Amino acid sequence: MSPAARHRTLRRLAWACVMLMLVVTTASAWLRLAPSRPACLDWPGCRSAGQPLLTMTAGGSPALQAATRGVHRAAASTVLLLVLALLALAARPPRDPTLLAHALALLALALALAALGIVTPRSTSASVLLGNLLGGLTMLALAWRMLCGLGRADSGAAGAPRQGAAARALAALTTLAWLLQAGVGVSSGAALHADAPLVHLALVHLALALLALPLAAATGWAAMRRGRRGEGLALMLAAALQALLGAASAASAAAPASVLLHNMTAAVGIALAAGLTVSLDASRPKPS
Repeated sequence: MSPAARHRTLRRLAWACVMLMLVVTTASAWLRLAPSRPACLDWPGCRSAGQPLLTMTAGGSPALQAATRGVHRAAASTVLLLVLALLALAARPPRDPTLLAHALALLALALALAALGIVTPRSTSASVLLGNLLGGLTMLALAWRMLCGLGRADSGAAGAPRQGAAARALAALTTLAWLLQAGVGVSSGAALHADAPLVHLALVHLALALLALPLAAATGWAAMRRGRRGEGLALMLAAALQALLGAASAASAAAPASVLLHNMTAAVGIALAAGLTVSLDASRPKPS
Protein backbone atom coordinates (compact mmCIF):
# COMPACT_ATOMS: atom_id res chain seq x y z
CA MET A 1 0.00 0.00 0.00
CA SER A 2 1.38 3.41 -0.97
CA PRO A 3 1.75 6.12 1.72
CA ALA A 4 -1.09 8.11 0.14
CA ALA A 5 -3.42 5.09 0.09
CA ARG A 6 -2.49 4.24 3.67
CA HIS A 7 -3.22 7.80 4.74
CA ARG A 8 -6.61 7.82 3.01
CA THR A 9 -7.53 4.50 4.61
CA LEU A 10 -6.50 5.72 8.05
CA ARG A 11 -8.64 8.84 7.65
CA ARG A 12 -11.66 6.82 6.53
CA LEU A 13 -11.28 4.46 9.46
CA ALA A 14 -10.93 7.38 11.87
CA TRP A 15 -14.04 9.04 10.41
CA ALA A 16 -15.96 5.79 10.79
CA CYS A 17 -14.83 5.51 14.42
CA VAL A 18 -16.01 9.05 15.14
CA MET A 19 -19.42 8.46 13.58
CA LEU A 20 -19.92 5.12 15.30
CA MET A 21 -18.82 6.48 18.68
CA LEU A 22 -21.45 9.20 18.30
CA VAL A 23 -23.98 6.41 17.80
CA VAL A 24 -22.62 4.50 20.80
CA THR A 25 -22.65 7.48 23.18
CA THR A 26 -26.11 8.60 22.03
CA ALA A 27 -27.61 5.12 22.32
CA SER A 28 -25.98 4.69 25.73
CA ALA A 29 -27.50 7.97 26.96
CA TRP A 30 -30.90 6.99 25.53
CA LEU A 31 -30.80 3.61 27.33
CA ARG A 32 -29.79 5.36 30.54
CA LEU A 33 -32.91 7.53 30.29
CA ALA A 34 -35.21 4.78 29.01
CA PRO A 35 -36.53 3.29 32.28
CA SER A 36 -39.24 5.10 34.20
CA ARG A 37 -37.56 7.62 36.46
CA PRO A 38 -38.47 10.33 38.97
CA ALA A 39 -39.24 13.77 37.66
CA CYS A 40 -37.03 16.61 38.87
CA LEU A 41 -39.43 19.38 39.78
CA ASP A 42 -37.10 21.79 41.56
CA TRP A 43 -33.52 21.14 40.44
CA PRO A 44 -31.22 20.79 42.31
CA GLY A 45 -33.49 20.17 45.30
CA CYS A 46 -34.95 17.07 43.66
CA ARG A 47 -31.62 15.37 44.23
CA SER A 48 -32.29 15.35 47.99
CA ALA A 49 -34.04 12.64 49.96
CA GLY A 50 -37.70 13.15 50.84
CA GLN A 51 -38.73 14.87 47.63
CA PRO A 52 -41.88 13.62 45.87
CA LEU A 53 -41.23 11.21 43.03
CA LEU A 54 -43.11 11.39 39.77
CA THR A 55 -42.80 8.65 37.19
CA MET A 56 -41.74 9.73 33.74
CA THR A 57 -41.66 7.24 30.88
CA ALA A 58 -38.66 8.08 28.76
CA GLY A 59 -37.92 4.98 26.82
CA GLY A 60 -40.91 4.03 24.73
CA SER A 61 -41.88 0.40 24.18
CA PRO A 62 -39.77 -2.60 25.26
CA ALA A 63 -39.26 -3.40 21.58
CA LEU A 64 -37.78 0.06 20.98
CA GLN A 65 -35.47 -0.34 23.95
CA ALA A 66 -34.33 -3.75 22.67
CA ALA A 67 -33.71 -2.31 19.19
CA THR A 68 -31.66 0.55 20.63
CA ARG A 69 -29.64 -1.89 22.72
CA GLY A 70 -28.97 -3.93 19.58
CA VAL A 71 -27.80 -0.83 17.69
CA HIS A 72 -25.52 0.04 20.61
CA ARG A 73 -23.94 -3.42 20.65
CA ALA A 74 -23.51 -3.54 16.88
CA ALA A 75 -21.90 -0.09 16.78
CA ALA A 76 -19.58 -0.86 19.70
CA SER A 77 -18.51 -4.18 18.14
CA THR A 78 -17.83 -2.51 14.80
CA VAL A 79 -15.74 0.17 16.49
CA LEU A 80 -13.57 -2.53 18.06
CA LEU A 81 -12.93 -4.03 14.61
CA LEU A 82 -12.16 -0.61 13.15
CA VAL A 83 -9.72 0.15 15.96
CA LEU A 84 -7.90 -3.13 15.31
CA ALA A 85 -7.62 -2.14 11.64
CA LEU A 86 -6.35 1.32 12.64
CA LEU A 87 -3.75 -0.23 14.90
CA ALA A 88 -2.58 -2.63 12.19
CA LEU A 89 -2.09 0.23 9.74
CA ALA A 90 -0.54 2.58 12.31
CA ALA A 91 2.00 -0.10 13.26
CA ARG A 92 3.29 -0.37 9.69
CA PRO A 93 6.37 1.70 8.81
CA PRO A 94 6.82 4.56 8.55
CA ARG A 95 5.30 4.75 12.02
CA ASP A 96 3.86 7.90 13.53
CA PRO A 97 4.32 7.53 17.32
CA THR A 98 1.35 9.79 18.10
CA LEU A 99 -0.95 7.93 15.72
CA LEU A 100 0.17 4.58 17.15
CA ALA A 101 -0.41 5.83 20.71
CA HIS A 102 -3.94 6.95 19.79
CA ALA A 103 -4.73 3.57 18.26
CA LEU A 104 -3.40 1.71 21.30
CA ALA A 105 -5.40 3.95 23.66
CA LEU A 106 -8.57 3.40 21.63
CA LEU A 107 -8.03 -0.36 21.71
CA ALA A 108 -7.46 -0.36 25.48
CA LEU A 109 -10.65 1.65 26.05
CA ALA A 110 -12.70 -0.48 23.65
CA LEU A 111 -11.59 -3.68 25.39
CA ALA A 112 -12.22 -2.19 28.84
CA LEU A 113 -15.75 -1.11 27.87
CA ALA A 114 -16.44 -4.52 26.32
CA ALA A 115 -15.30 -6.23 29.52
CA LEU A 116 -17.44 -3.87 31.60
CA GLY A 117 -20.46 -4.71 29.48
CA ILE A 118 -19.85 -8.45 29.82
CA VAL A 119 -19.27 -8.38 33.58
CA THR A 120 -22.10 -5.95 34.43
CA PRO A 121 -24.85 -6.44 31.81
CA ARG A 122 -27.70 -3.90 32.07
CA SER A 123 -26.36 -2.64 35.40
CA THR A 124 -27.84 0.60 36.74
CA SER A 125 -25.02 1.10 39.23
CA ALA A 126 -23.75 4.68 39.24
CA SER A 127 -20.14 3.49 38.99
CA VAL A 128 -20.91 1.32 35.93
CA LEU A 129 -22.83 4.14 34.26
CA LEU A 130 -19.95 6.50 35.00
CA GLY A 131 -17.41 4.08 33.53
CA ASN A 132 -19.45 3.64 30.36
CA LEU A 133 -20.01 7.37 29.98
CA LEU A 134 -16.41 8.48 30.50
CA GLY A 135 -15.04 5.59 28.46
CA GLY A 136 -17.33 6.33 25.53
CA LEU A 137 -16.72 10.08 25.59
CA THR A 138 -12.96 9.57 25.84
CA MET A 139 -13.02 7.18 22.86
CA LEU A 140 -14.99 9.72 20.84
CA ALA A 141 -12.55 12.49 21.77
CA LEU A 142 -9.52 10.33 20.91
CA ALA A 143 -11.00 9.28 17.57
CA TRP A 144 -11.68 12.91 16.64
CA ARG A 145 -8.22 13.96 17.83
CA MET A 146 -6.69 11.22 15.70
CA LEU A 147 -8.67 12.46 12.71
CA CYS A 148 -7.45 16.02 13.33
CA GLY A 149 -3.88 14.73 13.56
CA LEU A 150 -4.26 12.92 10.26
CA GLY A 151 -5.58 16.16 8.81
CA ARG A 152 -2.24 17.82 9.51
CA ALA A 153 -0.76 16.09 6.49
CA ASP A 154 -3.52 17.47 4.31
CA SER A 155 -2.59 21.00 5.35
CA GLY A 156 1.04 20.73 4.43
CA ALA A 157 1.14 24.00 2.54
CA ALA A 158 3.01 26.89 4.11
CA GLY A 159 0.85 29.10 6.27
CA ALA A 160 -1.45 26.31 7.50
CA PRO A 161 -3.17 27.19 10.80
CA ARG A 162 -1.37 26.17 13.97
CA GLN A 163 -2.29 26.03 17.65
CA GLY A 164 0.28 27.55 19.97
CA ALA A 165 1.22 25.84 23.23
CA ALA A 166 -1.01 28.12 25.30
CA ALA A 167 -4.01 27.55 23.02
CA ARG A 168 -3.50 23.79 23.10
CA ALA A 169 -3.21 23.83 26.91
CA LEU A 170 -6.47 25.79 27.09
CA ALA A 171 -8.15 23.23 24.82
CA ALA A 172 -6.86 20.37 27.01
CA LEU A 173 -8.18 22.10 30.15
CA THR A 174 -11.55 22.58 28.46
CA THR A 175 -11.69 18.90 27.49
CA LEU A 176 -10.91 17.73 31.02
CA ALA A 177 -13.33 20.18 32.66
CA TRP A 178 -16.16 19.18 30.32
CA LEU A 179 -15.46 15.47 30.87
CA LEU A 180 -15.50 15.98 34.63
CA GLN A 181 -18.74 17.93 34.41
CA ALA A 182 -20.34 15.16 32.36
CA GLY A 183 -19.21 12.55 34.87
CA VAL A 184 -20.63 14.46 37.82
CA GLY A 185 -23.85 15.04 35.86
CA VAL A 186 -24.46 11.36 35.14
CA SER A 187 -23.56 10.47 38.75
CA SER A 188 -26.11 12.98 40.01
CA GLY A 189 -28.80 11.75 37.63
CA ALA A 190 -28.11 8.06 38.35
CA ALA A 191 -28.44 8.68 42.09
CA LEU A 192 -32.02 9.98 42.03
CA HIS A 193 -33.25 6.99 44.01
CA ALA A 194 -30.58 7.20 46.70
CA ASP A 195 -31.48 7.96 50.30
CA ALA A 196 -28.60 10.34 51.04
CA PRO A 197 -28.95 14.03 50.18
CA LEU A 198 -27.46 14.63 46.74
CA VAL A 199 -28.13 18.30 46.22
CA HIS A 200 -24.40 19.00 46.64
CA LEU A 201 -23.53 16.71 43.72
CA ALA A 202 -25.96 18.57 41.49
CA LEU A 203 -24.48 21.89 42.58
CA VAL A 204 -20.98 20.60 41.77
CA HIS A 205 -22.30 19.78 38.29
CA LEU A 206 -23.55 23.36 37.96
CA ALA A 207 -20.27 24.80 39.28
CA LEU A 208 -18.28 22.76 36.78
CA ALA A 209 -20.57 23.98 34.00
CA LEU A 210 -19.81 27.56 35.03
CA LEU A 211 -16.13 26.67 34.58
CA ALA A 212 -16.25 24.42 31.50
CA LEU A 213 -18.51 26.51 29.28
CA PRO A 214 -16.53 29.78 29.50
CA LEU A 215 -13.37 27.73 28.94
CA ALA A 216 -14.96 26.25 25.81
CA ALA A 217 -15.91 29.71 24.57
CA ALA A 218 -12.37 30.98 25.17
CA THR A 219 -10.88 27.92 23.44
CA GLY A 220 -13.16 28.42 20.45
CA TRP A 221 -12.30 32.11 20.21
CA ALA A 222 -8.57 31.34 20.39
CA ALA A 223 -8.94 28.75 17.61
CA MET A 224 -10.80 31.23 15.40
CA ARG A 225 -8.04 33.80 15.89
CA ARG A 226 -5.50 31.23 14.71
CA GLY A 227 -7.28 30.38 11.50
CA ARG A 228 -9.31 27.37 12.64
CA ARG A 229 -12.61 29.17 12.23
CA GLY A 230 -14.85 26.18 11.63
CA GLU A 231 -13.67 24.24 14.66
CA GLY A 232 -13.62 27.28 16.90
CA LEU A 233 -17.09 28.43 15.92
CA ALA A 234 -18.49 24.90 16.30
CA LEU A 235 -17.06 24.66 19.83
CA MET A 236 -18.51 28.04 20.81
CA LEU A 237 -21.92 27.04 19.45
CA ALA A 238 -21.74 23.73 21.31
CA ALA A 239 -20.98 25.57 24.55
CA ALA A 240 -23.92 27.96 24.05
CA LEU A 241 -26.27 25.10 23.17
CA GLN A 242 -25.08 23.09 26.16
CA ALA A 243 -25.95 25.97 28.48
CA LEU A 244 -29.41 26.38 26.92
CA LEU A 245 -30.15 22.65 27.09
CA GLY A 246 -28.99 22.49 30.70
CA ALA A 247 -31.38 25.29 31.60
CA ALA A 248 -34.16 23.61 29.60
CA SER A 249 -33.55 20.33 31.43
CA ALA A 250 -33.77 22.01 34.82
CA ALA A 251 -36.92 23.93 33.83
CA SER A 252 -38.69 20.90 32.33
CA ALA A 253 -38.40 18.55 35.31
CA ALA A 254 -35.46 16.80 33.61
CA ALA A 255 -37.49 15.93 30.52
CA PRO A 256 -35.74 13.01 28.79
CA ALA A 257 -35.56 14.75 25.40
CA SER A 258 -33.77 17.76 26.90
CA VAL A 259 -31.40 15.60 28.94
CA LEU A 260 -30.60 13.44 25.90
CA LEU A 261 -29.79 16.48 23.75
CA HIS A 262 -27.75 17.85 26.67
CA ASN A 263 -25.71 14.60 26.65
CA MET A 264 -25.26 14.64 22.87
CA THR A 265 -24.06 18.23 22.84
CA ALA A 266 -21.56 17.45 25.59
CA ALA A 267 -20.16 14.57 23.54
CA VAL A 268 -19.70 16.79 20.49
CA GLY A 269 -18.19 19.61 22.53
CA ILE A 270 -15.68 17.35 24.28
CA ALA A 271 -14.57 15.92 20.94
CA LEU A 272 -14.18 19.37 19.38
CA ALA A 273 -12.14 20.61 22.34
CA ALA A 274 -9.90 17.54 22.18
CA GLY A 275 -9.33 18.16 18.47
CA LEU A 276 -8.06 21.64 19.21
CA THR A 277 -5.23 20.18 21.30
CA VAL A 278 -3.66 19.14 17.98
CA SER A 279 -1.37 21.60 16.26
CA LEU A 280 -1.78 21.65 12.49
CA ASP A 281 1.92 21.53 11.74
CA ALA A 282 2.60 23.13 8.38
CA SER A 283 6.05 21.54 8.29
CA ARG A 284 4.67 18.02 8.02
CA PRO A 285 4.74 16.85 4.41
CA LYS A 286 1.61 15.72 2.65
CA PRO A 287 1.58 12.01 1.71
CA SER A 288 2.07 11.31 -1.96
